[in-house]
Formats: sequence, C-alpha cells, structure tokens
Amino acid sequence: MLTPKRELFAQKIVEGMSQADAYRSAYSCEKMSDKTIWENASRLMADSKVLARVQELRDKIADESIMTAQERLKWLTGLINNDNVMLSDKLKASDQMNKMQGAYITKFEGNLNVSKKLEDLI
Repeated sequence: MLTPKRELFAQKIVEGMSQADAYRSAYSCEKMSDKTIWENASRLMADSKVLARVQELRDKIADESIMTAQERLKWLTGLINNDNVMLSDKLKASDQMNKMQGAYITKFEGNLNVSKKLEDLI
C-alpha cells in the first residue's frame, strides 16, 4: 500500500508524465530546484513498491484494452445484424465467428506411398 502522494506519482507515470512532472504533481515542490526534483523523482521511481504499483496499473490498462472472446463475438454479431454493412462483410464476420467457435473441420487428403520393406523397419 502506497501513501496517497506515492499513489498519485505512480498514476501520473502511467498516464505518460515524466518522472519529474509526476513528482511535481504529487508533491509540493515550490522551493525545490530542478536538480532536487529530478533526484527525488528518480529515487521514488526506483522504490520497489512504487515500481510494483506502476507495473500493476500498466497491466490493468493492457488487460482492459484487449477484447475478450465474448466481446469479439458480440462485435462480430453486431456487424452481421447491421443493415448498413455490406453482405460480403457480413459473410466475412460470420466466417470469423465460425472459425473462433471451431465450427469448421479441416480435412486432409493425400496418398501415402511407403516403399520400405517390413524387414528394414525391424
């Protein structure tokens, strides 16, 4: 568990701020030199608890941006049911849904030519 200021610092880092700017938004820095801010921000960013929180926040953002299989199926269903979508695109969406759900069976055909003698295999 981080202090409120450290939590805010971690959130600002994840939002894309530089370490110094994140430090300035989380802490009172009016009387600090830029050098002191940079040093403090660097020290804070090296803290294992802050690093862990930054990674946790980044992972959460990444997880939320990836569609689940159910969300993809809903999205494709929306395309298929939309009257403004061309038939060819609806068919492609339907094909993708079928592939996602394993509706297709892949068959292989071919000739097997075995020229080894049974004695050679033993």
